[in-house]
Amino acid sequence: MSACYRSGLWLALTFAIIFIVGCASNTRVKDPDAVQSLHWQGRLSLKVDSTPVQAFSADFELQGDAVNGSLSFFSPLGSTLARLQWGTNGARLQTTGEPQHFESMDALTLHTTGAVLPVASLFEWLQGRSPATPGWDVDLRALPDGRLTAQRLEPETPALLKIILDR
Repeated sequence: MSACYRSGLWLALTFAIIFIVGCASNTRVKDPDAVQSLHWQGRLSLKVDSTPVQAFSADFELQGDAVNGSLSFFSPLGSTLARLQWGTNGARLQTTGEPQHFESMDALTLHTTGAVLPVASLFEWLQGRSPATPGWDVDLRALPDGRLTAQRLEPETPALLKIILDR
């Protein structure tokens, strides 16, 4: 074999290995008795039929629970667009510039989207439970496939929330 041919073969083999490693995924088996981690990520879209209509779609990461947690939104290139944090002392929105503080998550979601969003119910929905949430209709049938849809029909401004979880 010529040196040129061997060099080309090694180069092709190196690229193949890099490609295979890059496509590999973590396939750890989860302990079925372990407490479910309250952490989700994926794609979220929200449309509020206000005047004017507000629509938002971004990658997200949600951690915590309805009492204490954080929700971050990311651009398609991975930069942080916004980070919402909440706890017993209120809620905070961090985008560019100074953070904005709110008395509650309801106040924060009303300010940012024009609608109060049911954050407490969202955590329940993501765990496959459907608590009574006045004015909201949630469809959890596709949750095993990582999809959730919730609609607010009444009494406030209609809204549509769609979530696709990373698997």
